[in-house]
Amino acid sequence: MRISVDVEANLPDTLRGPEGGTGPRAAREELGVIAGAARGLSDVVRIARILVPADFAATLVELAPHRHAGPSGKGSAAPTAPTAPTAPTAPTAPTAMTAAIPASQGWVLVFHPGIYGPEHDAHMRYALYWRELTRLVNRGRLPVPLRTADGAPRQDRHAVLLTAVSRLFGEYDAARKAWDFRDGLLRKVLRQELSERARTALLHAFAADLGHATSADARTWLRMLADDHARTGDTATYLRAVRPLVMRLSLALSHAWATLDHFPDLAAPGAELLHRAELPAAARELHTFFRNRHVAGSPDMEPGTELLAELWAGFGLRLADGQEGTGKLTALRPGD
Repeated sequence: MRISVDVEANLPDTLRGPEGGTGPRAAREELGVIAGAARGLSDVVRIARILVPADFAATLVELAPHRHAGPSGKGSAAPTAPTAPTAPTAPTAPTAMTAAIPASQGWVLVFHPGIYGPEHDAHMRYALYWRELTRLVNRGRLPVPLRTADGAPRQDRHAVLLTAVSRLFGEYDAARKAWDFRDGLLRKVLRQELSERARTALLHAFAADLGHATSADARTWLRMLADDHARTGDTATYLRAVRPLVMRLSLALSHAWATLDHFPDLAAPGAELLHRAELPAAARELHTFFRNRHVAGSPDMEPGTELLAELWAGFGLRLADGQEGTGKLTALRPGD
């Protein structure tokens, strides 16, 4: 199956491709490596097109208007949910410069032209390309609970935990496989060592993940929300505030664990910080679960649901099913 590789952005001529091309041609040469690898995965995930648009935000609105359109209908490439003004800063998703859009002939992978600027190099981009592709593969192989009759995601306790643990492991697994791919490409094909820029970017991302995962502000905010929930009994408001925050903390942990496991020497100081941090005891068990599932290549996430429930309980969030027959999620208060 042919994969279209289109570079519409006007990229600088200082960009050099693996075959000697410059500017847009250099980007096509890089992306051609990923397109070739993606063809080998066509029985798992079908990629129809890889695109570097001139206008990333406008392209997302054009390709997925319902997903990226804002309240005005004109579109917003990166909509964010409102947060309380005193909430701690949440970790940002590593997909801010990439997007995967479903289309009739397969997926369209969209990459922001900014990744070809001076802050990035080819070594950073190779991992970014493969990480996005692996996320798509994981979407197809990791379990997702059935939806309700009206098409909405199920919101019972098991469904929420299974969806969350699949997403968290998918991020962990995608990061490690992206680095494996880059390691092999650099060592066996390009005969290069990992660049200093890529190494520095890795350490900066790791430090950010550690900072979010061990944030004292986040713990304080979680305790305040739990106290308010215990006093008011307003579970709906509590869940709206706590679930995104706990998920972001969990994502930061999964990203940090991936770095620790793939770069143990480079990330050794961070390992000490995690060990000293006041993390729930279940954090280590879930980390081990992710590592074992990655090594085994197993998509069985069921045993991880209760490990994740224990981790979240350590953050103060104890999920429970609502009244029988409603399929709605609720949260237990202290003493319940």
